[in-house]
Amino acid sequence: MEKYTSFADLKALAQALKSGKVIAFPTDTVFGLACIYDDEKAIAKLKRLKRRDAHKPLPMMCADLKMVDAVAKLTPTALKLARRFWPGPLTMVLEKREQVPSFVTNGLKTIAIRIPAYEDILNLIKETGKALLVTSANIGGEAAMQKYSEVMKKLPDIDGIVTIDAQSLTASTIVDLSDDVKILRLGDISQADIDKAKE
Repeated sequence: MEKYTSFADLKALAQALKSGKVIAFPTDTVFGLACIYDDEKAIAKLKRLKRRDAHKPLPMMCADLKMVDAVAKLTPTALKLARRFWPGPLTMVLEKREQVPSFVTNGLKTIAIRIPAYEDILNLIKETGKALLVTSANIGGEAAMQKYSEVMKKLPDIDGIVTIDAQSLTASTIVDLSDDVKILRLGDISQADIDKAKE
């Protein structure tokens, strides 16, 4: 396991991701586990490490709205929520664009995306040049983690880790916008917050 004491060496972290590595790093919510979004082998490896259901797709992190628009269809409601809550702890389930390989979403026509409020991660995504698939760094079904020492203990076979603790133990709010507006998981952003923003 390669240890990175900070996000300072962006080129090394980006190169590790581009070469198919699975990297754990702190986010503005819980600690995350990441790989390049269109690397099929890395996706399979991440799911094995996390012991996640192979048929369960992974959420995506993008650096900006342009990157989101390249992989998913932003509805007027999605744009309202994006302008209000991004960057931040809101994940939106959107219809994916045709060019996104089906293995990224396990054949689903939708993909869960957010732009994190963490400048180091945004810079890493930009340096990588591609969106990342990022899920909580934990064994599937277990509690999310905030401390890098816990992640190293629970997931000793990951390729690399940024040794800084995450900013929260609360995962993002997930809202499905592929049909109507439906909250799938509540985080710090409430139903009332969503309702007000989409008016």
